Amino acid sequence: MKKRNRTAIVLVIILGSVSFWFILNNRKGTIKETLRDFAVADTAAVNKIFLADKEGLNVTLERKPSGIWVVNGEFNARMDAIQSLLYTIKKIDIKEPVGKAAQDNVIKRLAAKAVRCEIYQNDKLTKAYYVGTETQDQTGTYMILMDLETMQPSAKAFVTYIPGFEGYLTTRYFTEENGWRDRTVYSYNPNDIKSIKVEAPSNPSLSYLLTIKGNNNYQVTMLKNKESLKNIDTMAVKQYLSYFQQLNFESFEVNLKPTQIDSVLKSQPINILTVTDNMGKTNKVTFFARWPKRKGLLDENGKVIIYDLERMDALLNNGKDFVMTQFYIFGKVMPQATYFQKKSMPIMPTPKKSNQMLN
Repeated sequence: MKKRNRTAIVLVIILGSVSFWFILNNRKGTIKETLRDFAVADTAAVNKIFLADKEGLNVTLERKPSGIWVVNGEFNARMDAIQSLLYTIKKIDIKEPVGKAAQDNVIKRLAAKAVRCEIYQNDKLTKAYYVGTETQDQTGTYMILMDLETMQPSAKAFVTYIPGFEGYLTTRYFTEENGWRDRTVYSYNPNDIKSIKVEAPSNPSLSYLLTIKGNNNYQVTMLKNKESLKNIDTMAVKQYLSYFQQLNFESFEVNLKPTQIDSVLKSQPINILTVTDNMGKTNKVTFFARWPKRKGLLDENGKVIIYDLERMDALLNNGKDFVMTQFYIFGKVMPQATYFQKKSMPIMPTPKKSNQMLN
């Protein structure tokens, strides 16, 4: 059994017993003075956050010495999600204590759906609490702190919030690994790119290789006949290379069944895009047509839409990840080779002299 699976089973057992601890400790008053301080003032010192839910899902977010955050020690993290969580951890405050009459009911709800959050500063556990569901008016979040000495819940739950923010905080403490992962497909300084190959499997005559040979020296070679295009527009190439500074996919493709994904991967790709850097490292992404949002949709000409006109599927990270991308984002990095040629200006004809232009 894999280590991660064993950990998940243990977590299910622990979280499943939370209800017993919550209710028992609350009624018997065995916990010391109620804990009230949820906020972590110095988030710059936070280098690890552990999140786990009752379903056995868990995620560990760690900041490496380089400053990069990683997910479960394997993937780069989405910095927008990390920053949102760190901001929440710092600004969270108590809106009000849960009323005595509602205390048992809220604690049962926490036990059923809570996400356990452990916060480490410089590798030391400094804060731990359970994050529950939203309040009825959706302006607060039920939470309960844990005593770090006993790792048992406090005697009382609270409604928490961020001053000045209208809404609840539950969604910021999610446990799905893919939700925390960075969505970068390409991220290059244009000066670090050696070549870009654009392949069109359905029409090989359109496939080409753009090679950066030096300062303002670019070559575009058609892959089928090995001919190089003339009159390369250096400004067009520079603009094109700048697009690769940050290109992200929209989301992981999680709504398709394995058989559907298999069907897509066996189909002919729309394009294959391979970027090679100056160190010789390649980043190959294969793009596929995506099923439409729903069957029976018609285009502006009244024809049935066979494929999604706004999004494509893509296979990246050496075939490990199957994701959804937008035409709007990636269409601009798949132009035809003629895009890189200078566009000749039409020559205006010389006007003929008329009878009124004798002198």
